[in-house]
Amino acid sequence: MNNGNPSRVGRRLRRTGSEGGPPGSHRAGLAYSGARRAATSIPARLRDMQFTRMHLAVGGAAALVLAVGVSIVLGNLPGDDGAGTEDAALLYNDGRALPADFPDTHTALADRVYAELEARYGITPDQLYDADARPDGYRVVLTLDKALQDAAEETTGRAGVVAVEPGSGAVLCYAGTDPDTGADLVGAASPHPPSAVFDMITAATALEAGASIESRWADEDADVTLAQAVSEGRGDAMDTVAGEYGVETVLDTANGMGLTAIADADGAVRDLAAGDYTGLTAADLGTYPVPVVDMASVYATIAAGGTYAETHFVAAVLDSGDREIEPGQGVRTDRALAETTAQDLQFIGLGESEAIEDRDFFGVAADYHGQTTESWFVGAIPQLSVAAWSNGGGEGEGGVALWRTVIDTAIEANGYEAEDLPGASGAGEDLTGGIDDGSVDPSGEYCRSNPDDAACGASTSPSEAESSSEAEEEPTEEEPEEPEPTTSEPEEPEPTTSEPEETTSECTTWPFC
Repeated sequence: MNNGNPSRVGRRLRRTGSEGGPPGSHRAGLAYSGARRAATSIPARLRDMQFTRMHLAVGGAAALVLAVGVSIVLGNLPGDDGAGTEDAALLYNDGRALPADFPDTHTALADRVYAELEARYGITPDQLYDADARPDGYRVVLTLDKALQDAAEETTGRAGVVAVEPGSGAVLCYAGTDPDTGADLVGAASPHPPSAVFDMITAATALEAGASIESRWADEDADVTLAQAVSEGRGDAMDTVAGEYGVETVLDTANGMGLTAIADADGAVRDLAAGDYTGLTAADLGTYPVPVVDMASVYATIAAGGTYAETHFVAAVLDSGDREIEPGQGVRTDRALAETTAQDLQFIGLGESEAIEDRDFFGVAADYHGQTTESWFVGAIPQLSVAAWSNGGGEGEGGVALWRTVIDTAIEANGYEAEDLPGASGAGEDLTGGIDDGSVDPSGEYCRSNPDDAACGASTSPSEAESSSEAEEEPTEEEPEEPEPTTSEPEEPEPTTSEPEETTSECTTWPFC
């Protein structure tokens, strides 16, 4: 297996929706049903922003895990023992106060914070600090990074971006509000069709089941590797993979990686933890809407070497004396994927770009075409996973631009060092089950490399195989017949055989002599 770093340009397959949204669509104006097969290259804005090729290259698993424990949070706050934190109900992760009107201007985000406070600490909003009514109330240190949140909120139009820290699940930025309705665009209540960015989950399912990244799958009339299927956005091949393992298995994998919700074709949002997959089909997994925040969590799991950490917004709660309050419920972490699986997923999606200081990152770009074009880019460096989505944005306003804005800001503000990802694992079997249905091209790349594989032989009929076999054997049978002069040589010396007859001519019992 080649674990090098070849430069490859992938062509992504656009998932194309219908012109009209299905009845009961959750988001007005979004269409997320229908085929997803029209082919296109990565948008030109990728090139304009100095993105180089998304390619199979050195990927790796070991993500830098920065656990956000309460003591670490306090250690990062201004001053000693939290004494430098400002007097406000809600604080950024560096101790500075959020704007006083934040709960009113970020209703959905504030609701998530309050729900987490009650679930983990048993604290309600009416117990929080208020300069007039409750000067001794609790202050909440959030996971939000002010620099990242400010950068994310520069987004205009119908778009959103979320950044999650791999290994800890801390949400460093969460932004995206519908300019017309004020609705949250990145949470579970407003999912969006993921198109090819979902393919990492489907690939994870195959890898967890024992396939390698070199396993072969049918894509229309060609056969491609699993790595090619993801990196080149081969929708038909990914549907073949999903169909092989089944929609329930794929969604179970997705839930373990951090996907909490998915909407069906009618727009009804399903809770994946409940295991309600009725009516969902493997071939349409790229069209069923998912939350932006969840996709950031999924790719954070990959960046963290397969460890899932529950996304959360509360880093610490302080009392009036700056003492931390112990939570009644911690942040859940689980081993979602084998480390080798995470390595191989990073390998599949690895990219390099001068625009982000020649550092390794992995990710997937995708467009979904419905009533408007929805653009995604989800990817991670070892220290941060970012999911960005845009609907109908103009040039420079798509998912790639949002992703770059947050990643660039994070690198500069937090001093993230460039880290090399160690490479593909080489684990799994080079299965051909995805092409054993006769769709393998006998003259294709796979069969040229594996001429004795049964999958290649199965692509010809028995009569053709016999004819081919006979044709191959004929030269072997003719070869010994070619030197006819040699076989005739023993017949030439007839005089020699007659010599004994001459020496026995004196025999008296002729004709028996």
